Amino acid sequence: MVCVALAAPVFAFTSRATQTVVVHKDSSGSVTSTCPKGEHVSFGGFVAQFVPPPNVPGRPAVFAEGMRRTAPDRWTVIGESAAVGTGSRLTSIAYCDLGSVPTAAAKTVSLAARHTASVTATCPAGTVVVGGGFKSGASPQHQELLSQLQATSSTQWRVTMRNISKFPTTLTALAYCGAGAAPALHSATAAVPGEKGGTARASCPNGTALVFGGLLAVSPGSGVDSADIEPFSFSAPTAQQWIVAGYNAGARAGSLEALAYCR
Repeated sequence: MVCVALAAPVFAFTSRATQTVVVHKDSSGSVTSTCPKGEHVSFGGFVAQFVPPPNVPGRPAVFAEGMRRTAPDRWTVIGESAAVGTGSRLTSIAYCDLGSVPTAAAKTVSLAARHTASVTATCPAGTVVVGGGFKSGASPQHQELLSQLQATSSTQWRVTMRNISKFPTTLTALAYCGAGAAPALHSATAAVPGEKGGTARASCPNGTALVFGGLLAVSPGSGVDSADIEPFSFSAPTAQQWIVAGYNAGARAGSLEALAYCR
């Protein structure tokens, strides 16, 4: 585990903890990062190793199928390998803070085989969204691809995933809720051409800091003439910037949007 102390503005996380594992081919795996003593998880992210092009022997590929707070000081990421003949690194990133631990609100829906589903978790009255997570049916029989992690209002956290397997599963949105003013959204969009990667970087204005981050992956079209944006990195390199990276496995151009929530 790596812990890094930060000189951060008010409202920002005070430290960052990371942990990495190798997910073996045709397997699911999990990794948990732990905050320093006396701190709790404020929000979290992940880095899932992906070396294009996909489905080529020896090229790592792992997709995040869940990320959530599993204890006040622990952030767990679950991944499913899609690599051929090799393992793939999966990294959990916990952004840690002092003070009160945000409460959790959850909502679960069914996700049919080869379908897309959305689910929204709602914070209790008197609280606002200050972070979010999700979970789905990660296993060698399941693979779901993220397209939305977003605070759609001050009290609601929405998750959208596409189930590309032939087995049904469930999808759960996890909203982390706290006191104070609702964070303001600042976003940045990157065009992602077909069979190329792309990175979107959103920054908080001067005098504010990142409270948590989200993403939108837009894949227009259908069938062979479509985009297929697959996010593989979701992280904060500084206390004021949010970065989302992904790869477009489709033929048509799509877009990737980084959502930074700041106050």
